[in-house]
This record gives sequence, C-alpha cells and structure tokens, in this order.
Amino acid sequence: MLVFFMIGSFIFLLGPGLFVWGIIVMKQRDSAGRSRLPGGLLTLAGASTMVFLLWVFSEIGKMNFSKGRVLRLQGRARVARRALGDGWADDAAPEVAGLTPWQRTVLGEAWRHSASMEHASVPAFAKLSLKLSSLGAPSELIEACHLAALDEVRHARRCFALARAYSGLPWTAGAIPELGQERPQRPEPGEGDAWSRLVRGSLLDGCLAEGMASRVAAEGAARVSDPVVRETLSVIAEDEERHAELGWDVLAFALERGGGKAKQALRQALEALDAQRTPELPRIPGVDEDFLARNGVLPQAELGRLMEECIQRTRARAAAAA
Repeated sequence: MLVFFMIGSFIFLLGPGLFVWGIIVMKQRDSAGRSRLPGGLLTLAGASTMVFLLWVFSEIGKMNFSKGRVLRLQGRARVARRALGDGWADDAAPEVAGLTPWQRTVLGEAWRHSASMEHASVPAFAKLSLKLSSLGAPSELIEACHLAALDEVRHARRCFALARAYSGLPWTAGAIPELGQERPQRPEPGEGDAWSRLVRGSLLDGCLAEGMASRVAAEGAARVSDPVVRETLSVIAEDEERHAELGWDVLAFALERGGGKAKQALRQALEALDAQRTPELPRIPGVDEDFLARNGVLPQAELGRLMEECIQRTRARAAAAA
C-alpha cells in the first residue's frame, strides 16, 4: 500500500513540483547574468501537467458514475471539499494488479468523484426531510428520507474505499462549508411556492436523476469484471431504484396537497426534461471505452441511450399524474 501511495502522490505532485523547480532554476543566472533556459522549460512542463490533470479530472467529473440526489445550496450543486484522511471508507479492496499508474489514477479519480456525490446526497436527503416536515408530510415519507440518507452513507464509504485502493491516496470527505452559510432565500421569479419547488425537485433530482443512477449502476455491474466493484454497483442500483420511488411518492404528496400551482409546476418541469441530457465528452488519453466498461464506467453513447430512456419513462409516468 505504501508503494501505491507513493505512486499516487508522485502523479499528483509532478506538475506543481516541476513548476516550482522551474521557477527556482529560472532565478539562478549564469555567469553572463542570463536566465537559464531549462528553468523556463521546467515551468512550462509543470504548468502543462497541472492543466492536463485538471482537464482530465474535470472530464471524469462528468462521467456516468452513480450520482443520485443532488445537494443544492444557494441555487448550485455542492459537494464536499477534497481531503485526505480517515473516517469515510470501508475495507473494500478491488483487484489492482495489472493496472498502470495512469489507469489507477483515472479510476481513483472517477471513484473519488462518485464518492463525493454519494456523500453530498446525505445532507440532500436531510434537507428533503426538513422540507417535507415543514409541509406536514406523513411519517412514512420522513422515515424513507432518513433511510435513504443511511444508504448514501454506505455508498459514500464504499466509493471512497475504492478511490483509495485505486489511487493509493487516502481520500476522504472534506467539509461542505456552504451548509453552514446557507440562509433562507427569497424564491426567484417563476419558481412559485414551496409546493411548486418540491414538485420540480422531486421530478428532476428524485424521479429522473435517481432513476438514471439506478440504471447506470445496474448496467455497469453487468459489464464490470472485478467482483468487489460489481457488488458495489449492484447494491447502489437497488438502493437508487428505491430512492427514485421515494421521489415519485414525494411528487404524489405534493400534487395532492399543492393544488393547481403544483400541477402547473409539474407541466413546466416536464418541459425542462430535455435539458437533462448528457453531452458527449472527449476521450481521456490513456484509457479506452472497453477498459472503462470493464471497470464499471459505461461508454458515453450507452449513457446517452439510458438517459433518453429514463427521460421518456419519467415523462410518461409524470404525465399520467399531472
């Protein structure tokens, strides 16, 4: 494990290290008082490496790993800060023999991103519970929210464990400072009342997003070769399907209690479904679609097909309730 940690650390520190080294060399001057050329080249190489890694990690962040319910604060999706340490990982250990350091870096970052999304779903369900309580929801819905949050805790622990195993870095969940900074905000024009906002959130973040997360995890489990990753994705698929059904239950509650404004909000949300489609992403150098599929990451074309199916199923089921 120490060797893996050293490899992972080297990859992440290569860019900053070259950059700083280049600056130091540039400050040293030859006997004629001229800056040394290697310093500029080292600085350029370091900066290029950091930009490349940031681009790759940004693209990995848009991949099709399970996401589920999104934590939205002040109108934006939020996740915990990157952090190293303990507290958010179980003892799962996938097979890493035969993987190159770059392949392990890519898979480690993919699972770290998935872990951060699963972790953010925990307070997202807590917020949903508070919102439902403020609207007088029945105990069954409140209980289901808290059970779903516990599911997400388990998902996050497992995903962080996989991220640590692949990358060799002790990834964990950092802080979400926005949770402590959030203040009640006046709804934007067009958002409607609390019932309307609950309808839109339930349809997009619950019914659609968690339904999609379930389908993606199930398809990934069917293709992955590692038994630990297969078991992880299978559990996530089953849990996210149950969370999607919770979204439908919340939607039914909102339509029953929210009256005409809630039904109008549903019609508007249905019109916004097409905007949820996932754009095609560029290929990540050093890994191909077959490799990713064997490790639980579906090809983007397959992701697009699943999203289209989920949108159509969500549209048909919601239209029947409108």
